[in-house]
Amino acid sequence: MRILFISRAYSEHAGGMERLSFELIGVFRSTPPPYQGGDRGGLSVTTIVNETNPGASLLSTRLQSIIFALSVLPKALVASKNADIVHIGDPVLSFVGWCIARMRHIPVIVTVHGLDVSYPSPLYQLYLRTFFRSFSGYIAISEHAKKLMQRHRVRGSIFVIPPGIRDDIYSNTYTRNDLGKLVYRNISNRIVFATTGRLVARKGHAWFIKNVMTKLPRTVLYAIAGDGPQREHISLLIKSLKMEDRVIMLGRISHEDKKILLNTIDAFIQPNIPVVGDAEGFGIAPVEAALCARTVFASNIDGIPSAIHNGKNGTLIPPKETTAWVNILLQYMQHPLSHEPSGKDARSYTAENFSWDKIAQEYKKAFDSIA
Repeated sequence: MRILFISRAYSEHAGGMERLSFELIGVFRSTPPPYQGGDRGGLSVTTIVNETNPGASLLSTRLQSIIFALSVLPKALVASKNADIVHIGDPVLSFVGWCIARMRHIPVIVTVHGLDVSYPSPLYQLYLRTFFRSFSGYIAISEHAKKLMQRHRVRGSIFVIPPGIRDDIYSNTYTRNDLGKLVYRNISNRIVFATTGRLVARKGHAWFIKNVMTKLPRTVLYAIAGDGPQREHISLLIKSLKMEDRVIMLGRISHEDKKILLNTIDAFIQPNIPVVGDAEGFGIAPVEAALCARTVFASNIDGIPSAIHNGKNGTLIPPKETTAWVNILLQYMQHPLSHEPSGKDARSYTAENFSWDKIAQEYKKAFDSIA
């Protein structure tokens, strides 16, 4: 099978969409390929990608992505001459996929992340109605993303395949001293919770600080790693509540610092809240934490239940339910060793169910059925 991958968001250490493209393409380039046998012989992979610089500003990244989407069609048409199937990384490239399907008469399959079909712009929704609905196949990263996509009445086959995860972030070599240096605090008698990812409203950082942290003991330290449009709002909230010693904003951190954080904190927090037109497609951050044998508490909303399976690799809590969040976290703090699932169990379950070996097999089955 000859596969052409086209992605406008591709990077090893950026957001979830970028990493999914990077790792998906990487595993299909690997030797041996992610399948056994096959009556059409070997696997040939060609790529056209827009590599995202993880240190670039959001404006720069979006501008680069737009330029790629507007200019990639000629190159994609040439490359697709020798392809059996074309995979496009997200619906923003629907026009490119639509042109290939009609001019080359080969199947096109697209991965859908959630926000890329629910973004509320009328002009963008018109674009999707025109070019998105008639591909041969659609891969939704979660059941929630599938529901969002089905509103567009797509005609092709639908597959639900979660993102895979590489087991390269777990380590038992880091210590609490390393964590103390990272957060610039003496944490010898403190319980440390953490959240990683973009600072956007749906992640619920501000809600968690205002409604939950204020009701937890002062021994709790909440570390927030990441950057985004909510940064100033969260910073002002911390100051207004006089919680500078209890909530620390780390900003954008390196991959190495992220490994320290996820391998030494007591628990990972993913307190998402409902935001109209901005859903969480999956939730790779809590999966990473579970893979690092951390206790995970996450909101039961949007695509997060496809990432965190309650009682298996974390605990799901109703979103914006202050009493439930406070009670569950207090119970954990009182009896951390008896909390289920244990970090060890969460790591085993996550490694088994979200490994790229398994996820690549699912993609290969989807490609086979379409091509």
